[in-house]
Amino acid sequence: MAETTKDSQVSLRVPTELKARMEAYSQLTGRSKSFVAMEALAEYLDWRLPQMQDLEQAIEAADRGEFASDANAAAAFARYGVTAAKAPAEAKAAPKRRPGTAAARAAKPRRA
Repeated sequence: MAETTKDSQVSLRVPTELKARMEAYSQLTGRSKSFVAMEALAEYLDWRLPQMQDLEQAIEAADRGEFASDANAAAAFARYGVTAAKAPAEAKAAPKRRPGTAAARAAKPRRA
């Protein structure tokens, strides 16, 4: 027998202006508000989750001391037409982690 998936229900509060925009879009497209909200959330998470996963990997790499060379950084800046200025020696020191920051949270061991 084929397995069927059951939709879950989510309830959330949104600002009145956002609700009005969703209703306007819903009317323009002939789609339900639920469909509009579902599609918007799916699209947001499709790009946001990988972005957050990449950030966590970058933090882990930085914690291991894996940094881009000055030449790699300059090349990355050059791709966008930006010239990287040399930072003072004291600015090159790694910042201390404060509890509650993304870097501190990412450094905590994770449960498997």
